[in-house]
Amino acid sequence: MPLIIRMSMKGRTNRPFFRVGVYDALTRRDGPPVEYLGWYDPKLVAKDKQFLVDLERVKHWVGKGAGVSDTVRSYLKRAGLVVPRKPTARVKKAKVAARKGAAKKA
Repeated sequence: MPLIIRMSMKGRTNRPFFRVGVYDALTRRDGPPVEYLGWYDPKLVAKDKQFLVDLERVKHWVGKGAGVSDTVRSYLKRAGLVVPRKPTARVKKAKVAARKGAAKKA
């Protein structure tokens, strides 16, 4: 079961709110998480208080092999935690497609 740390959207019209959690990679966007890790509120004025997440739990899940979405990775970087990029299935498919395209041209 591949896991990914990503956001799920909550809130209402013109007032978005996001929960950061660990999800099975095949779960829909607002599906049930394995564990909630924090939240992101883009409407807060104080930029340093917009993103709140339990960094220890993030380290725990990344240590267990969970991937991190690009959006969450950028917010974690702002919070002071650098998470290495792990290739996802999309990246792998793009590389395979690029190789096939290069083989056809040659």
